[in-house]
Amino acid sequence: MPWLQYFPNPIKTIFENFKELNQEFSKFIVTKVVEHRQTIQSSTIRDMTDAFIMALDHSQDSSPGVSPGKDYVPPTIGDIFGASQDTLSTALQWIILILVRFPQIQLRLQEEVDKVVYRSRLPTIEDQSQLPYVMAFIYEVMRFTSFVPLTIPHSTITDTTIMGYTILKDTVIFINQWSSNHDPTRWTHPETFDPLRFLDQDSSLNKDLASSVLIFSLGKRRCIGEELSKMQLFLFTALLAHQAHFSPDPDKPPTIDYTYGLTLKPNNFSIAVNLRDSMEVLEEASQKPLYGETQEETGDSRSD
Repeated sequence: MPWLQYFPNPIKTIFENFKELNQEFSKFIVTKVVEHRQTIQSSTIRDMTDAFIMALDHSQDSSPGVSPGKDYVPPTIGDIFGASQDTLSTALQWIILILVRFPQIQLRLQEEVDKVVYRSRLPTIEDQSQLPYVMAFIYEVMRFTSFVPLTIPHSTITDTTIMGYTILKDTVIFINQWSSNHDPTRWTHPETFDPLRFLDQDSSLNKDLASSVLIFSLGKRRCIGEELSKMQLFLFTALLAHQAHFSPDPDKPPTIDYTYGLTLKPNNFSIAVNLRDSMEVLEEASQKPLYGETQEETGDSRSD
């Protein structure tokens, strides 16, 4: 009945607000891309926007199926910006919460980082291959929390048959990542948080098992920011383990409860954060060059 549209509708109001916000966000992205195009120099890539402008503009000349004259840069930047803003912040909340909830795991992370990085510098991405427990912890956080329980919607472009099921063209498709990450036929005790499940007997990271964790979707349309996100999560986790210790609020111990939405966000919690070293030591360590640069300059080697 058309006249119902004039009655108060909270869902419609939310949708209209979201639509308006999305339009403002798109205008912001387009403005930034225009500014970059006006000042870009081929000899210097200042940031990710420059890199996408150069890469995507080049692909228009060489890639089949690319529409001539269409600017692919703003929607690509928008996808990365929009997707990472919510998902990464949610992942970081879960990481801190789990560090507090599992103090023995936090201690083991600190021990591994200290053994590889020492106290005189900060962790870098070059340390990743030598910190398998840190990576196992990150994969277990993604699996255990499944903070992106469902992928963003996609649709079929043709009639498709999968495992005997017929899916018609233009059907909206979601991947239930939470279900896959908690499948008891794939994961032993899936409701238990255990980073060790991702380590082989020699304590190296089991990359095949790690690749089974679903958080960035699947296939050709999986999240294009997957590797960047993993790198950021590694640096965040390693730096926190190296420099800080997290304790729960004794008057209000945190729980694993969460709020539903596009992502599963942990409920608000209170913690205490203490630096493991003095601020002076932290400032001194932050001024040190990357390990690769130090090794090259001094010729030092390390055997761990």
